[in-house]
Amino acid sequence: PSAGDEQIAGFLADGLPVVSIGRPPADSSLPHVDLHSAATTQLLLDHLRAQGARRIGLIIGSQRRTPYLEAIAAYQADAGERGMTPVVKKVDETRGEAGGREAALDMLTRHPQLDAICAPVDALAVGAVQALHQLGRRIPDDVMIATRYDGLRARTCDPPLTALNLHLDTVATQAVDLLLERLRGDTSRTAIDGPPAELIVRGSTQRPAR
Repeated sequence: PSAGDEQIAGFLADGLPVVSIGRPPADSSLPHVDLHSAATTQLLLDHLRAQGARRIGLIIGSQRRTPYLEAIAAYQADAGERGMTPVVKKVDETRGEAGGREAALDMLTRHPQLDAICAPVDALAVGAVQALHQLGRRIPDDVMIATRYDGLRARTCDPPLTALNLHLDTVATQAVDLLLERLRGDTSRTAIDGPPAELIVRGSTQRPAR
């Protein structure tokens, strides 16, 4: 959920139990399964750097969701530790691939030295791929791209996108179990740690050995 989610507020006003997948940005006391978005972002950044990236840009949703807020914080901290000026482009997630394409075109025009893009939202990542094709930039030779969600977009993109298996089947089971606890009147657990993300390396970051 995003900050100020009206649906959650409505459920709570009606006295209905609510469980969130992902930590709510404004009220961490709401029962939730924590997806540890800062750690998943760092996993992507570490992989890009291990593949040779030195100047990484971040394309992220503009909504106030915990995954976006934590991704920005992790990216800025990583850039600061490496003495790199952060390059962040926020996009309304509802604009999908078109928004990602426009953001990447603007980012790469302003910062042509970038050699990697971390775009946690898969639709924005696919849009960034389209922008690179439009600019004649090779993936991953010139610019690498990695995303967070290992969904259909990531797997069918050309080239296929390096992504993270978030083990969402396990996460869903955890959320349902937590909700059932609430329905039974057991409020002892407020937060559950989701399983660690698993890096799935694909063609968007697999540079040839040099």
